[in-house]
Amino acid sequence: MAQAPGKKILLIGWDAADWEMIDPLLQSGQMPALAQLIKGGLRGNLATLQPVLSPMLWTSIATGKRADKHGICGFTEPLPDASGIGPVRSTSRKCKAIWNILTQSGLKSNIVGWFATNPAEPINGVMITDQFLHPQLKGESPGTVRTESVHPPKLVQVAATLRVPTESLTAEDLLPFIPRLAEIDLKKDDRPLKLARRLARVASVQAIATALIQSEPWNLMGVYYDAVDQFGHEFMPYHPPRMNGVSEREFELYQEVMRGCYRFHDMMLHALLQYVDAETTVILISDHGYESGRRRPPLEQGKQDPEGCHRPFGVVCLKGPDLKKNDRLYGASILDVTPTILTLLGLPIGMDMDGRPWLEAFEKPVKPERIFSWEGIGNDQAGLHTENSRQDPAEAAQAIEQLVELGYIAAPGEDVRQTIRQTILCNKTNLIRALLGTPQEAKAIPLLEEILAENSANEWCSLTLARCQIRLGKFAEARAGLEALAPATRQLGQVQLIFADLAFAEKNPALALEHLQTAERTCVGHPLLFNQLGRAYLQLERWGDANAAYQKSLEVEPENPAAFDGLARVHLERGELESAVEKSLQAVGLIHYFPEAHFHLATGLDHLGKTREAILAYETALGMGYQTGLVHHRLAELYRPIDPQKAATHEKVVLNSRKRRIYRADIKSKLPQMAAKE
Repeated sequence: MAQAPGKKILLIGWDAADWEMIDPLLQSGQMPALAQLIKGGLRGNLATLQPVLSPMLWTSIATGKRADKHGICGFTEPLPDASGIGPVRSTSRKCKAIWNILTQSGLKSNIVGWFATNPAEPINGVMITDQFLHPQLKGESPGTVRTESVHPPKLVQVAATLRVPTESLTAEDLLPFIPRLAEIDLKKDDRPLKLARRLARVASVQAIATALIQSEPWNLMGVYYDAVDQFGHEFMPYHPPRMNGVSEREFELYQEVMRGCYRFHDMMLHALLQYVDAETTVILISDHGYESGRRRPPLEQGKQDPEGCHRPFGVVCLKGPDLKKNDRLYGASILDVTPTILTLLGLPIGMDMDGRPWLEAFEKPVKPERIFSWEGIGNDQAGLHTENSRQDPAEAAQAIEQLVELGYIAAPGEDVRQTIRQTILCNKTNLIRALLGTPQEAKAIPLLEEILAENSANEWCSLTLARCQIRLGKFAEARAGLEALAPATRQLGQVQLIFADLAFAEKNPALALEHLQTAERTCVGHPLLFNQLGRAYLQLERWGDANAAYQKSLEVEPENPAAFDGLARVHLERGELESAVEKSLQAVGLIHYFPEAHFHLATGLDHLGKTREAILAYETALGMGYQTGLVHHRLAELYRPIDPQKAATHEKVVLNSRKRRIYRADIKSKLPQMAAKE
């Protein structure tokens, strides 16, 4: 693939945007700009990562890598001089972002408002950081913009003039969000002021974006809007239907805020689209979704646990000259955004990236080039920071206050050392969560052991360590840790679920079912419990019970890939092949990296005689490392009549694998004799 220097990509990020909110507005004609984008392109769900924290997620979007590789693990971090904590910074990122890759490739990027970008990197293009919009420090004159938040420095004053002050907004600006604003006593209710602050912030992003898109050349224009998430944490509790704990009066006053927020974003999208032509590829994404219906957490719980308000699937919509029209995109992840942009621009994908390009979205077949890594090559031309960057404590304190005001973090304590320790612990915990369920999960074990060495009473770490040990085949260690828990703790539902996992791993489904039935007393209505029950019933060949369990799981969480995969397995066992394929497609359509589901899809297609489709699904499962011996065997069988050479390749792998197993078994049998001789 040759580089395409003339190509342009407009990347728009709407933090926490969700199809459940968008679709009714599309149907009623209230988001016409997005409707046009969808009509001429593709739409789909975008799977998020754990933990669902914006700095980590938007850095994964910009790098194609998980947190263990990019290094951003929370909202805050200790200052280099240990004088306190500050917002996470661009200097903490351990790998190149898409704008660095484009810079060293001779392409220009304009990036506005992206998380964890301060201080601005000296890229080929313009960088307006996430702290560009933060309030002035004490003593600063209005309109001041700190130099490190803008690159190139010559644009500092221009940026200052484009920032929209909260005080410049009028009551008319708020009426589309709060139609009954006149009825509110602003001295007693500060929610309209909070809305005004958030509105001024997003209006500033829009002002700078529309200025740059016209005045500065670019190949990639990346604009990040955090307003849907910010508005949601403050006003989603008042969105219809009325939640328990929300008074009728509050509901009447604030029920239009979230719909107004989405309509405003559509207006901003419309404005940006006026400055691009049909040859520009537009990609609109969100890092996760946001609960807006009956599954919203209770009002107080939502305030105490903002992450609990998030849904695991955000939105993706893309349109461009090389892409399919009016189609669906399945199995997309936030890790795929950077690989897809590189493919669109004709640049190679780093093999150390965790995502994949959306090749199925292209109108014509595309074969992207690959390199081992973008790291370590061309660093002096990539617009990276020097190693000695430092943060000013006064600026850090001001930015921390902003994060506290937005409800993202708790206020730092008076004891600075304790605050730093808590920040390090929080970020280490976030990194552990980011590693769970990935091919790098083993890296979580030493981190968990470090925390437990300092605090053996950390129950979350103890239970998480047991889960990791089970998945890594360390059954004895896991059982020892679980048995060491207090008797009352062992009876808790979440602990019984782990005991069930251990029983499954030890191939004892009957014992697993006993633990799950104990867990059912306290984990009422939890989709994980239903999925585990379905798993037990499958292994016990109780197909009807398995089907019922997975159906209950989907009633609680309709977008539940594990439940769809479980139903596919039920249908396979019953010989209901068409239904099995349908459920498998639903599973992989939600999450692409789901090796078991791809294997079950392949099995269903295989039995239906759909050879070429089965081969593709088997190869996908093989690429994810699932059941390699069995998959190579099936591929050899399927390829034999149509491509004997490929069949022979797979047969050779199977044969070599068998020889290795025989050799290992032979050595193992001789070990006692060899030891005796020594």
